[in-house]
Amino acid sequence: MLDERGTQSDAEPVLRETEALTAVSETEVPERAAAVSPSKPLTVPRSERAITGVYRDPVTWAIALAVFGAYAALSLFRLLQLNPTSWDLGIYTEYVKQYAHLQAPTVDIRAAGFNLLGDHFQPIVAVIAPFFRVFPSAATLLVVQALLTASSVFPVSQVARDKLGAGPGRAIAVAYGFSWGLQQMIEFDFHEIAFAVPLLAFSLSALVRGRVRAAVWCALPLVFVKEDQGFTVAAIGLYVIIAGLRANVPAPATGTRRDPAPAPAPAPAPAPAPAPAPAPDGQRRTKAGLFLLIWGFAWSFLAIGVIIPHFNPAHHYDYWSDGGVLAPGGHLSVLGLAEQFLRAWPDKLQTTVMLLLPTAFIALRSPLALIAGPSLLLRFLSTNSSFWATFWHYNGTVMPILFIAAVAALARIRAAMDADEPAGLPSWGTGRRGRKRAVLAGARHYGVAMMLAIVVALAFRFPVSNLWNAQTYRISPHVASAEAAMAKVPGGATVQTTLDLLAPLAARTDTFWIGNGGNPRTQYIVFDGQNSDYAPAITNVPAFIAQLYPDHAYTQIFDSGDVYVFRLSH
Repeated sequence: MLDERGTQSDAEPVLRETEALTAVSETEVPERAAAVSPSKPLTVPRSERAITGVYRDPVTWAIALAVFGAYAALSLFRLLQLNPTSWDLGIYTEYVKQYAHLQAPTVDIRAAGFNLLGDHFQPIVAVIAPFFRVFPSAATLLVVQALLTASSVFPVSQVARDKLGAGPGRAIAVAYGFSWGLQQMIEFDFHEIAFAVPLLAFSLSALVRGRVRAAVWCALPLVFVKEDQGFTVAAIGLYVIIAGLRANVPAPATGTRRDPAPAPAPAPAPAPAPAPAPAPDGQRRTKAGLFLLIWGFAWSFLAIGVIIPHFNPAHHYDYWSDGGVLAPGGHLSVLGLAEQFLRAWPDKLQTTVMLLLPTAFIALRSPLALIAGPSLLLRFLSTNSSFWATFWHYNGTVMPILFIAAVAALARIRAAMDADEPAGLPSWGTGRRGRKRAVLAGARHYGVAMMLAIVVALAFRFPVSNLWNAQTYRISPHVASAEAAMAKVPGGATVQTTLDLLAPLAARTDTFWIGNGGNPRTQYIVFDGQNSDYAPAITNVPAFIAQLYPDHAYTQIFDSGDVYVFRLSH
């Protein structure tokens, strides 16, 4: 794809200015914008790879620190208020704790004796274990997640700075860092996809800037984030393969179809030149892309078909139940797939529009946006409606893909207009060359400003708006009662508890969610009557526990603020 003149990326599938402009219009680039010579090396010299740009820009650092501070504050105060959005933070706290103590990742919150590798393939979360050993708290996971998100600001800003300039690079850093998909990921406690966000950002940023080797290295660990990320890696590999194949195609002669130059005087025909050999750089990229394609598919199939069933108590992949016609035993057909994909299509269309909105839909001008296709396709084919909407954390990984695609698209538009100078700037913007060119000219001049305006407008609809809400920082007296109750449970004990207390207790005890069936008799039960997550709410907690264990196995040892502690007596 065409990038800014003088900084042309060798990672884009469309490498030559004539091809890029053809994608924008029906005319070819004039001869003065000559194509890159096939013999010119397309890799970035090592001398140009010094740490520069955003990593020495105090404004970008301030933006990243603001992103970290905002997301850490939202997460940590929700933990301090004992107000989780689900049981996931408790699950991952116990998961990391087991790795920190060099034990199998058995998470009793999920189910008694359940190895979490039988739920999802997410070994990359284990890298938090050394930090958890030093800071054994659920807060460690939340801080790491905020740090991972903030770190992804740098590669997005770097590629924007390289292609569009310092000012646009900073503006896009703000728009990306506070995009609603990342906000929603932070809102729902902790999830493994937090690792995918910076890996995708660094990989695709390197790809657009011509650093294919760095792009490959950053993409490889994605398969250890979650079993479905291998399909995204395969999509990156396919993109690199297409870039490599196009690099091997000789550049066509340039000229203007509408206004052909006068025919020169006849000259003796030159001797026929030998056919050019394939570009070595293109061959290397094709091999790198093929490796990523195989690597991604192999790990996803291995995780879904072998690893997860091996650790699962029922020896199968639980999420096949959301596959519909794709599930084992389903009646697979084209019509069935189409019907499943289009089910609840207004919700899916709204999610698609909302995903494209932060980039002012400019991401659609770059084929990089297609890398988000596998994850969206899997979500929209699922029969689980939680995957279709904007509510949960699933859209976090789409943000770096679409923002970097938008940067590549703006660079492509800019280069096409520059190649058409001196007519490009005035004629495209006025609409004399067609409405399509006028829209592209508007995207070039106002696209970054629109992204910034959109993120400000959406800030009032998504979690970051809680930053200026006093309730976000208010700790109720009920929390003190819950803290006193949890203090009655010694470290290392077994305990059943309600949803809101799972994460704090999981950091130092063997914790079970009281809502699960099949729990063993634990040494303690801590029950929060106000936030039990039972519907209807439990009004008489001691009677409820006596009903669960009618043989009077538990003795009440604490009662304050509707929070109770029971100890196993026999």
